[in-house]
Amino acid sequence: MIEITATDLRKDLFSILDRIVETGEDLRVTRKGKATVTFKARLASTSEVEQRAARFDAAMAMGVREDDAKYDPGDITDGSHLDWAPEDTPR
Repeated sequence: MIEITATDLRKDLFSILDRIVETGEDLRVTRKGKATVTFKARLASTSEVEQRAARFDAAMAMGVREDDAKYDPGDITDGSHLDWAPEDTPR
């Protein structure tokens, strides 16, 4: 098992990920000396990746707000767009 601090992980993320892929070791990350997160090494199979991609494609094919026939994504005057102003932030 690789044990590392969050700072060291940030500095060397890609080489650590390469090592995990090559060796299959687990990774334990410690932050501020007490919080610990453990990652179990497991490579996703091709079928899992394909299933995830198929679910994503199906969700994207549904479109945005498909249930609202009146929705026009180019119309920002209908009041259904998101708007944020600093005064909207709760204190």
